[in-house]
Amino acid sequence: MMDWDVVASPLERSLAALNRYASASAPDEVFLDDLQQRIGAARRASARGGPRALGEGLGAPSASVASGAPSAAPRVLLLGYSGAGNTGADLRTIETIAQLRRVLAPRVPQITLFALGDCFDHPLLADTPRLTPALPYLPDALDAAVREADLVLNVEGSTYTSKFSDSLAGVLIGGLALAHAHGRPAIAYGVDSGTMSAALTRFVERNADGGEIICRNDAARQQLASLGVLAQAGADTAWTYRARPEASDATSPAAYRVALCPNNPFWWPVRADAARARELDARGEASPLRYGPLHFHSWDAARAEAYHAYLDRFAQIAIGLREQGYTPVLVGMEQLDRSACVDLAARLPFEIELVTRGPQTLDEVAAAVAHAACVVTTRYHAAVLAISHGVPVFGLSMDTRIERLLGEVGCPQWSAACDDADGARAALTVIGSLCRDEVRIALISAYADYATLQRARIDAMGDRLRAALER
Repeated sequence: MMDWDVVASPLERSLAALNRYASASAPDEVFLDDLQQRIGAARRASARGGPRALGEGLGAPSASVASGAPSAAPRVLLLGYSGAGNTGADLRTIETIAQLRRVLAPRVPQITLFALGDCFDHPLLADTPRLTPALPYLPDALDAAVREADLVLNVEGSTYTSKFSDSLAGVLIGGLALAHAHGRPAIAYGVDSGTMSAALTRFVERNADGGEIICRNDAARQQLASLGVLAQAGADTAWTYRARPEASDATSPAAYRVALCPNNPFWWPVRADAARARELDARGEASPLRYGPLHFHSWDAARAEAYHAYLDRFAQIAIGLREQGYTPVLVGMEQLDRSACVDLAARLPFEIELVTRGPQTLDEVAAAVAHAACVVTTRYHAAVLAISHGVPVFGLSMDTRIERLLGEVGCPQWSAACDDADGARAALTVIGSLCRDEVRIALISAYADYATLQRARIDAMGDRLRAALER
């Protein structure tokens, strides 16, 4: 009887693994298990004193990487959420690329993006090569890709959390662990944490030493420490982004625009459901809940009710701010947020402008937030943009990220949970207090101090990047 693992080619084995994953009853757990298997194989190979042979692995590493010699043009693989039209994820990636070029000069790094879509409306992203998977199953493609890099960076903030997708978290955490197991420098660059499923928690614990972890807040460091992951203090790289100059002057009506940044907080996480995807494909039907080839947003009657209450709450804020003299504008920080903006606009008794990714570019969306008079947001990076540019911000938080941020800044009263029935009143009260000069001055001063600290931490992170490549 033939041994399939011996006679099959890497492509055949990868296709077989993909089919097993796609037919599994719990695909996301299978995905994490498959990543763990490949991490374990890489660790065993390293323990034997060298990279895996071609028969064991999925391709041979290049000579310079295998020898450990630094490259004249360091090859850097960026793992993240690029291409999905998410403004925060793209800002982080853009600023990391700019920093890499700056701190590694005069060497010019060869940067490759792991992409999850085709929205590249910023010139720096558009000009950066994207990873072409060498094999069809993502754990195999990652295993091959990290061995061709001199440095692997996870540039996505929402890493240690099941809020959005266990599969995405697995790519980010597992990609670093694979690189580390193969002896490559691997760094999680200014990441955050949150609630994790049992499967993802086990995965994190099993890969606690899988690279260097830099967190963007102390709460994340403490949570990861409880799982055996030792993390360093750092910052979110979006703090160095500067929005393009505002076209209007300070006396124009634009000076009183308030950016409202809603999303749908209740249809996460996405989960793989191959049977459901096959049924839709067989019938030639689409679903508004489908997210990529196999994944679907979570949805039921309770989630729908919570979403409608959230929109009603946001509508109350928009109406109340208009009564305070502001001109509300709806800003979609991610392409997916356009539907929430449209749903919210339908609840308002007045016309309202929409500025959303897709119709508008990253720079246009970011400017709408950075040059507003104030911001109300469920999107984390709209809060970062606002604080970084000295714009008062109130967070309708869908998880701990905005609460942690505003708590560190020193203004926890400027946030409420997105399902808090009293959220609209809280937002209108604190924004109304901005008419008092002492309130506004103290708030903007706290913002400036915090942003300065974050940028100093980013500079220190850049020193670590340089050191990682020089080791």
